[in-house]
Amino acid sequence: MVDEPTPGSETLMEIGETVGSTLGKAVATARTTAEAVQKEEKIVRRKVVRAAKKARKAAKKAAKSAKKNFAKGKKRAAKLVKKAKRKLRR
Repeated sequence: MVDEPTPGSETLMEIGETVGSTLGKAVATARTTAEAVQKEEKIVRRKVVRAAKKARKAAKKAAKSAKKNFAKGKKRAAKLVKKAKRKLRR
Protein backbone atom coordinates (compact mmCIF):
# COMPACT_ATOMS: atom_id res chain seq x y z
CA MET A 1 0.00 0.00 0.00
CA VAL A 2 1.49 3.32 -1.10
CA ASP A 3 0.79 6.49 0.85
CA GLU A 4 -1.82 8.04 -1.36
CA PRO A 5 -3.43 11.27 -0.26
CA THR A 6 -7.04 10.88 0.69
CA PRO A 7 -9.39 12.52 -1.76
CA GLY A 8 -9.92 16.19 -0.96
CA SER A 9 -6.98 16.39 1.48
CA GLU A 10 -4.97 18.64 -0.85
CA THR A 11 -7.86 21.05 -1.07
CA LEU A 12 -8.19 21.03 2.70
CA MET A 13 -4.46 21.74 3.06
CA GLU A 14 -4.70 24.67 0.64
CA ILE A 15 -7.66 26.07 2.56
CA GLY A 16 -5.75 25.63 5.83
CA GLU A 17 -2.72 27.43 4.45
CA THR A 18 -4.86 30.29 3.13
CA VAL A 19 -6.69 30.65 6.43
CA GLY A 20 -3.40 30.44 8.34
CA SER A 21 -1.69 33.12 6.27
CA THR A 22 -4.74 35.38 6.46
CA LEU A 23 -4.86 34.98 10.23
CA GLY A 24 -1.14 35.68 10.43
CA LYS A 25 -1.59 38.90 8.47
CA ALA A 26 -4.52 39.94 10.66
CA VAL A 27 -2.52 39.30 13.84
CA ALA A 28 0.47 41.23 12.48
CA THR A 29 -1.76 44.16 11.54
CA ALA A 30 -3.44 44.14 14.94
CA ARG A 31 -0.07 44.07 16.67
CA THR A 32 1.25 46.97 14.60
CA THR A 33 -1.91 48.93 15.31
CA ALA A 34 -1.65 48.21 19.04
CA GLU A 35 1.96 49.43 19.10
CA ALA A 36 1.02 52.62 17.27
CA VAL A 37 -1.87 53.22 19.68
CA GLN A 38 0.45 52.76 22.67
CA LYS A 39 2.87 55.36 21.28
CA GLU A 40 0.00 57.79 20.67
CA GLU A 41 -1.33 57.13 24.17
CA LYS A 42 2.05 58.02 25.68
CA ILE A 43 2.18 61.26 23.69
CA VAL A 44 -1.38 62.20 24.67
CA ARG A 45 -0.73 61.37 28.32
CA ARG A 46 2.39 63.58 28.27
CA LYS A 47 0.41 66.46 26.75
CA VAL A 48 -2.33 66.10 29.38
CA VAL A 49 0.23 66.16 32.20
CA ARG A 50 1.80 69.29 30.71
CA ALA A 51 -1.57 71.00 30.39
CA ALA A 52 -2.44 70.12 33.98
CA LYS A 53 0.85 71.57 35.21
CA LYS A 54 0.24 74.78 33.26
CA ALA A 55 -3.29 75.05 34.66
CA ARG A 56 -2.02 74.54 38.20
CA LYS A 57 0.65 77.20 37.67
CA ALA A 58 -1.91 79.64 36.28
CA ALA A 59 -4.24 79.02 39.23
CA LYS A 60 -1.40 79.69 41.68
CA LYS A 61 -0.52 82.88 39.83
CA ALA A 62 -4.14 84.03 39.85
CA ALA A 63 -4.44 83.32 43.58
CA LYS A 64 -1.26 85.26 44.27
CA SER A 65 -2.49 88.18 42.18
CA ALA A 66 -5.87 88.15 43.95
CA LYS A 67 -4.11 88.21 47.34
CA LYS A 68 -2.03 91.19 46.24
CA ASN A 69 -5.08 93.07 44.95
CA PHE A 70 -6.97 92.33 48.17
CA ALA A 71 -4.04 93.56 50.26
CA LYS A 72 -3.79 96.73 48.16
CA GLY A 73 -7.52 97.30 48.58
CA LYS A 74 -7.25 96.89 52.36
CA LYS A 75 -4.35 99.37 52.49
CA ARG A 76 -6.26 101.89 50.38
CA ALA A 77 -9.34 101.52 52.55
CA ALA A 78 -7.27 101.99 55.72
CA LYS A 79 -5.78 105.19 54.27
CA LEU A 80 -9.22 106.52 53.36
CA VAL A 81 -10.55 105.74 56.85
CA LYS A 82 -7.56 107.52 58.40
CA LYS A 83 -8.16 110.56 56.17
CA ALA A 84 -11.86 110.63 57.01
CA LYS A 85 -11.13 110.48 60.75
CA ARG A 86 -8.72 113.38 60.42
CA LYS A 87 -11.30 115.45 58.56
CA LEU A 88 -13.92 114.67 61.19
CA ARG A 89 -11.64 115.85 63.99
CA ARG A 90 -11.21 119.30 62.41
